[in-house]
Amino acid sequence: MPKFCFTLVLVLFMMACSRTTAPPESGPVEPGVSLALAEERAQRVSDVSYLVHLAVPEAVSEAVAGRMEIRFNLATAEEPLALDFRAASEALHSLQVNGAALPTAVEAEHVLLPTNTLHIGENNVALQFTAGDSALNRNPDYLYTLFVPDRARTALPVFDQPDLKASWELSLDLPAAWEAIANTPRLSVSEADGRRVHRFAASEPISSYLFGFVAGRFQSVTRGWRGQGMTMLHRETDPEKLARNLDDIFRQHREAVAWLEDYTGVPFPFEKLDFALIPAFQYGGMEHVGAIQYRAELLLLDENPTDDERLRRASLIAHEVAHMWFGNLVTMRWFNDVWTKEVFANFMAAKMVNPLFPEIDHELNFLLRHYPAAYAVDRSAGANPIRQALGNLNEAGQMYGPIIYNKAPIMMRQLESLLGADALREGLAAYLERFAYANATWPALVEILDQKTPLDLAAWSDTWVHSPGFPPDSRQAEDTALFYGPQAAQLEDMARWPQLSPVARGRLLLNLFEGVLQGGAVAPEAYARELLSRLTAEPNQLLLSQMLDQLAVLQQLLLADPARERVQPDLEATLWQALAQSTDAGRTRLLFDNLTQLARQPETLQRLHAIWRGEDSISGLALAERDRIRLAERLAVAMPERASALITQQLAQVENPDNRRRLRFLAPALSADATERDAFFASLADPANRATENWVLDALGYLHHPLRIAHAERYLEPSLEWLQDIQVTGDIFFPSAWLNTTLRYHHTPEAIATVQGFLQARPAYNAQLRMKILQAVDLPQRAMQLRE
Repeated sequence: MPKFCFTLVLVLFMMACSRTTAPPESGPVEPGVSLALAEERAQRVSDVSYLVHLAVPEAVSEAVAGRMEIRFNLATAEEPLALDFRAASEALHSLQVNGAALPTAVEAEHVLLPTNTLHIGENNVALQFTAGDSALNRNPDYLYTLFVPDRARTALPVFDQPDLKASWELSLDLPAAWEAIANTPRLSVSEADGRRVHRFAASEPISSYLFGFVAGRFQSVTRGWRGQGMTMLHRETDPEKLARNLDDIFRQHREAVAWLEDYTGVPFPFEKLDFALIPAFQYGGMEHVGAIQYRAELLLLDENPTDDERLRRASLIAHEVAHMWFGNLVTMRWFNDVWTKEVFANFMAAKMVNPLFPEIDHELNFLLRHYPAAYAVDRSAGANPIRQALGNLNEAGQMYGPIIYNKAPIMMRQLESLLGADALREGLAAYLERFAYANATWPALVEILDQKTPLDLAAWSDTWVHSPGFPPDSRQAEDTALFYGPQAAQLEDMARWPQLSPVARGRLLLNLFEGVLQGGAVAPEAYARELLSRLTAEPNQLLLSQMLDQLAVLQQLLLADPARERVQPDLEATLWQALAQSTDAGRTRLLFDNLTQLARQPETLQRLHAIWRGEDSISGLALAERDRIRLAERLAVAMPERASALITQQLAQVENPDNRRRLRFLAPALSADATERDAFFASLADPANRATENWVLDALGYLHHPLRIAHAERYLEPSLEWLQDIQVTGDIFFPSAWLNTTLRYHHTPEAIATVQGFLQARPAYNAQLRMKILQAVDLPQRAMQLRE
């Protein structure tokens, strides 16, 4: 790939200053990236390369200056060509197309390149601009890109569609103390005037949403890997926590690569594999080529982690590494097939973590990790198929959710069972070979796999992939790999509990809980007491975690107030008893976390307060800084008379600067003063105050805490009214998480009427967001009916 010189670009700008061309023709271009625009460009544009230079000031208040050169081949030049740039015209400072200077207009989120400057064959576009901050995720002393699904265009002028893969060459002008990683190896670092310019190699062909970098005040750790090293950036201030986790983190990355190479027959397809651990990262992870990003706390585990935490970390690492093949090497053509990259990553992750944890019941883990979340959508009025229609990439974020991440892996197990493991593996290898460094669709894979079976895979796909709800032919299968959909169960079935296998116990828990939610079949209070009677004796941590999750929903939502008051003393007594009997540190952490979440009785709260102060303790439990912060937050809500003192003292004790910033942000939401909480909530109308989405979600959880829902009901209508803006300004998971966190505990008829009235008053409301609202309100609505 040829290298381009920025010096030459600047000279051309100066030479062309007297050759300004007329403004570009206006075309029928709509905001976002429409399917029609994407298909038109895919026919015309090829061989794209980007040369990007960004100058990042140390102060967040100062703008990031950018310049780019874009080179591409054009098949036809009879029509204008649109670059995607969601910015005001003032953000574009200069524009040149094939040596001709143009006015710097941005129309309907696009920069239109006129026909009289374009020609068939190679074209060159040079731009200077101010990069948008939102997808650069700028923090006081670090930043990171997050461009999925179509947010590269908020920072840079690009062809922001997945099937126009390009080579990217990046240089970053950064404060001297900052470290950086990007998609490719760093070629050089030059220093001048207290700053450093990092220059990175050109990438393999990748989609715009996979272009990425991380830069800031990070510590760097490098371990040897295939003669070149594997680097991790982090901001952890606890050296013991870091040392405790490093070996496992690097080992799991190495083993995931080796496993995938063996399974697919395809060598690791990119030049390097680095990763960054980012505080309060929006997702669990993001699979940028050569520069994976993770939420720091999911990889840097506290002392004595639970089985679920260890499994979650291993699965997350395996998932993101699997994307190097499924998503990065072969990418979906359009984001209606975004689920394919996610299902392959989840499917592969479930396979590869098994050898790492021989002591874990992986069949049970798969059941409990995927089925409850998938059921929660499929039982709702907002159920959606796995593969959905998508007219514009500005709605692509709503493709994501439990159906992609939880139901689709179940579907893949069905597919493997139908084809056989060897045939599926051979088909996937053929798929990777045929579409390497290119794009593919789900029907293209079905066509490959259809050659390996006499079954009608297209008809099967229509049932599982293109239809919402529970597949009609899957509920009665006895094989766990094929079982999907709730089956009738009675509370008396719990009598068989000691004789059942762990997987059978898990299925029974799911079916009984569905019986509670359907109303009539299983009474909520009776089921809660049955769970409590089994809790202390259950040795399997995965089952124990599921039982505790169900008890939390029962206590916080499904039990009517008199029933909850009757159950509460037994609930807390049982958790204390289970803690006293626990000899496993991971089990102890799990039980304690649930106790702090569910505690309501004064004597329990007093003892938890003493534990937080360090005047009491629980055998085998060591509280890390994040544990103490979380305990202080929960006590502040449950003990409002002590809220101010709790948060003030906790802030004084926090050592990690990122943890301190988070707690300061949350403090108003934890306040006992309702007017302070109201003001904080009102501030969330401003997108700038929603920038760190995980903090916002934590704050919403406290604003809408079960102990506060009567007051928080006033937040429901504005929360719904802001939703469309949240969808535009937020990342892919934020709208759903905003809805779920807001609506989760609001079971009153008045609250449900607010949601229903909002939708009824807006018959033309965005279909994807309507679907998300219906999914989020399903459980509260069922709770209202159970309480009547």
